[in-house]
Amino acid sequence: MDGFGGARGRLRAAAAAVVAMTLTACGLGIVAGADFAPGIDYARYASFVWDEPDDRPVGDPRLQNNPFFEQRLHAAVAVELAEHGIREGAQGASLIVHHHVTVRDRIDVYEADERAGYGAVRGTATPEVVEFSEGTILIDIADGETRDVLWRGWAQFDITRALSDPEVMDRAIQEAIGQMFERFPPA
Repeated sequence: MDGFGGARGRLRAAAAAVVAMTLTACGLGIVAGADFAPGIDYARYASFVWDEPDDRPVGDPRLQNNPFFEQRLHAAVAVELAEHGIREGAQGASLIVHHHVTVRDRIDVYEADERAGYGAVRGTATPEVVEFSEGTILIDIADGETRDVLWRGWAQFDITRALSDPEVMDRAIQEAIGQMFERFPPA
C-alpha cells in the first residue's frame, strides 16, 4: 500500500533535490552529519523542550536574535522529531534540544582543481574565486534529567542567497535539518 506515505516521500525527495541543486548552484552544497552516544534507547523519549538560547554571537546581524529564523529552525526540528514520535512538550520533557547557529564569510579559490586537471570541467583556464557566507547549524539533543548530550547533528551550507530571501531560507533550513536528521535515531 503506497498511499499517502509513498507520495509524501517522493514529494519530499523531489523537493530536497530541487533545494540541493539550488544551493549547490549558489556555492557550497549542504554538508550534514551527526554523532551520538552509543547504546541509547531513544524509544523511551517521547517529548522535548527547547533550551534557552546561548549568548554566542551568530556572526551576521540578519540572524542574530531573528525570531523568524528561529521559528523556521524550531519548526523544522519539531517536524523531524515528530516523525520519530517525539513531540514538543511542556515542563518535565524527556529531552532538551539546543541549537547553535554561526555565519562566517568564506572565500574558496579553485586553482587547485585547475592544477589537478579539472579546468575543462569548470570551463575556465584561470583560478575561480568564490566568495560566500557559510552557515553552520548545530542541534544538540540532551537527556532532560541528566542534561547529557545524546545526539548532535550539524549542517553547513552556502547561506548567501538565503540571508536576503526568506523563502530560500525556509527551504534551506528544511533541507539542512532533513539531511541532519537522516541519522536520527542512530541505527
